[in-house]
Amino acid sequence: MKHKFTTAVLQNLLILAGLLCSIGTFAQSVETIDALEKRVDDLLGKMSAQEKIEQLYYLTDGNARLKIPQFKGSDGPHGIGNKAKGFSSFPVTIAMAASWDPGLITRVGRAISMEQAARGKDRIAGPTLDMLIDPRIGRAPETIGEDPFLGGRISAAFVLGQNTTSVFGSIKHYNLNTYEVNRRTNDYLSDERSLVEFWGAHWKRTIQYGGAISVMCAYNWVNGDKCAENQYLIKTLLRDHWGFNYYTMSDWGGFKETGKALNAELDFCEGNNLYIKELPAGVKTGLFDTNLINRATKNVLRTKIISGMIDGVPSVPANVIDSKAHRELVYESGLKSLVLLKNEQNILPLNKEKLKSIAVIGPNAAFLPLDGNSSSKVLPAYRIPVTQGIKAIVGEQRVLYAKGCNMSDTSRSQFQAALDAAALSEYVVFVAGLDSTMEGEGYFLDKEADEKGGGILSRPDRPSQTVLLPGLQNELINEIAKVNPNIILVVISGGTCSVTPVLKNVKGLLYAFYPGQEGGRAIADVLFGHYNPSGKLPASIPKDDQQIIPISTDFRNLVTRGVGYRWFDTQQLTPEFAFGAGLSYTTFTYTNMRINRPNARIGDLIEVSFDVKNTGSLAGEEVAQLYLSTGKIKPALAMPVKQLRGFEKVLLRPGESKRITIKLSPEELYVYHEPTKSYLVPEGEYVVQVGGASNVLPLKATFTLNPAKAKADLLVTNIRTMPAFPKPGEPLVFMASLINAGTAATRAGDKHIVRFYVDGKEVAYYYSNSTSIPVAGMELACGQGLNGTNWITPAGTFNITAKVEVAGSKDLIKTNNTCEAQLIVPHGKVIPREIVNILK
Repeated sequence: MKHKFTTAVLQNLLILAGLLCSIGTFAQSVETIDALEKRVDDLLGKMSAQEKIEQLYYLTDGNARLKIPQFKGSDGPHGIGNKAKGFSSFPVTIAMAASWDPGLITRVGRAISMEQAARGKDRIAGPTLDMLIDPRIGRAPETIGEDPFLGGRISAAFVLGQNTTSVFGSIKHYNLNTYEVNRRTNDYLSDERSLVEFWGAHWKRTIQYGGAISVMCAYNWVNGDKCAENQYLIKTLLRDHWGFNYYTMSDWGGFKETGKALNAELDFCEGNNLYIKELPAGVKTGLFDTNLINRATKNVLRTKIISGMIDGVPSVPANVIDSKAHRELVYESGLKSLVLLKNEQNILPLNKEKLKSIAVIGPNAAFLPLDGNSSSKVLPAYRIPVTQGIKAIVGEQRVLYAKGCNMSDTSRSQFQAALDAAALSEYVVFVAGLDSTMEGEGYFLDKEADEKGGGILSRPDRPSQTVLLPGLQNELINEIAKVNPNIILVVISGGTCSVTPVLKNVKGLLYAFYPGQEGGRAIADVLFGHYNPSGKLPASIPKDDQQIIPISTDFRNLVTRGVGYRWFDTQQLTPEFAFGAGLSYTTFTYTNMRINRPNARIGDLIEVSFDVKNTGSLAGEEVAQLYLSTGKIKPALAMPVKQLRGFEKVLLRPGESKRITIKLSPEELYVYHEPTKSYLVPEGEYVVQVGGASNVLPLKATFTLNPAKAKADLLVTNIRTMPAFPKPGEPLVFMASLINAGTAATRAGDKHIVRFYVDGKEVAYYYSNSTSIPVAGMELACGQGLNGTNWITPAGTFNITAKVEVAGSKDLIKTNNTCEAQLIVPHGKVIPREIVNILK
């Protein structure tokens, strides 16, 4: 499949975009030397046992003798956290997911990392890959929503942005991090298929296509073991299945038993002193295997080399922090995260010229919440509330403000002022929702107990313990409706809130997941039509608490039992607002769907094409969504009613129509087969549905997959160099990730080569015929310079290409074997070609 870059293609395929493929002739095999591993081994050989252990501990200053720095970082899923002040506060993770715009999120990831680099730091704890299993969980704002496919595209995009800088992300919290109540002691039960398909799919995507090089383990337990001590999660799944060979770390004090953590392949100890305290004596007595310590140290060193920490990174000026460009990006990302859910009688957009008066009421009207109360909390230099945003458009004279009620108490003392303002106004904008008193991390009251894994939580996940708006917000809205029927409800929150009790009394509904420090400006611009809303829900909004999956630590069969829209489908429930829903000020139609291979073989590339037309009078963006269902399949596995398997965000002028093609490779069709411990693609019947929301899918077609010989499908992503930021005159080692996206493992002895080119001229190659890459697995291809000589870096801008060659007919798809990137010397690093275009 030949791809040419478009933003839309990136939105569905991220790093797969730009694969301009051609297979060259297979060269004579010559065993290559892995320069990265040789360098890691050389460093390791120079270290004492104590120096190795110090690399695994968070309070070590670094190794001055060998010039190995220690990690320096802070939290940062939506801006620099941990109480740092004056940094840009972008929309929270679930808000980013509401944009359904990976290209935008790549730019956000880069901006946040640039601000961290300006501080002289090298690591960010984030993005967060937690799933929104229940809208009431405390850290709902940090989640990727309820769907692993969408979440994987968003989180991979964020990491791609981070990786254009000298700051890398520790993706977190691996895995099944959900409820904050008893977060250190909850032991979640899960079957293997659910762990891989539902809980694992977005992690795999972010590692293999985003290029994540650090994973933070969660506090909780899974199937009887703490995550940081869980051999299946770390060694089996993360490393053996997905090919992750960089460093893993604990959350703050997130493990108890040094031996179990070391055996599980937890590399880095953060927040307690167990490694530095117990490993030295344990090595001397033989309690701990030195090979395990060597392995952990090598993973840390490999990360420090790949990221550029050891070889040096360019400085970033302090003026990038909260810069004008970053403020505009905060505004843009806030705009694109806003979701319009109701627009009765076309009450929106409001007409500034005709407007006589407007009341702005509610607990979130005059103060803009930015996040829950957690380590991710950002303290920006300013924030723009909704009242300020509206006044900036219509002037202060036409705006009446009344708080009306507090967030969660039961006092009606402010009701009358709100009712008076509403009665005097033409329109009412009621700004409801949650804030940091209602959402956040499960901090412990007793610090000592916290460190030991016990203690009492300071609050439950959502103190109100209901999906309904807290306090008297619903009551006040319904009272206002008696004096003014023209109510526009704006909900600002992380976890979704049900608005069913007031929905019939409001004409407009705009959902604003915590939208960043420019949020009030963005909301006002949508309300007054300066921007046509394009967000879509990343999570279903239930009608009430009874529609939510019951609180439990038993997550077995979750892949079929479902979370979010999967749960609503299996339970035959209708939420108030469905996953993927979102209105526009214009309208769109879907027509002319075609599948290129209605009768295909397993491993064929399925292309689903259809037309989307803007049938309204305004330009607007639409997110076309593709959902996949199965009929009779073999092996006979229980399957979800439907699953998101593709999307594309497209901008259309009035009357404009575009042909969209979404590709379904074997990866989009994978299921995990527990009896064989492997990914596979079932044969049988598949149903494709396409539309603008999970419950509005006007197009439907089918295709059949027939049996075929299983084959590997090798593709290349994440071209890297050593050093990461080369200077003129330095010899350069080229590397890339080699992924098996096919239906069979490569066999030990299979010959595959990755060739590296600079401006079309071959400069290095990687040859491997020794190990097997499992289905959905990955290995690092470290190139060797031609004739044993690495390319010497001059100054300039260079086009870098990596091509994989496979002997004979053993590769499933022979048109997806090339990855392109750009390198700018000095001060730059290799950036994928499609990301270069996004950042222009």
